[in-house]
Amino acid sequence: MKNAEVKTMTVANDGALVELLKKSRLDERKDQHFSFSLRLAALAVRAQQRDLSAAEVVELIRQESERFEHSAQGLS
Repeated sequence: MKNAEVKTMTVANDGALVELLKKSRLDERKDQHFSFSLRLAALAVRAQQRDLSAAEVVELIRQESERFEHSAQGLS
């Protein structure tokens, strides 16, 4: 494989780029938190509809935790 030529890119205003990245990260965090709150609400509804015991709710939360862990590993 041959070395690729690297070209430098100039940006007119680094501050504007940094602010754009900050806003993008903040929007992503908001979306993640909203998705998480929806998932928690769905779990609460499921537990209530099935009239789950405390032990069953704990197991439901453990299963959800594993789902999030596997999802995070897939992002790495």
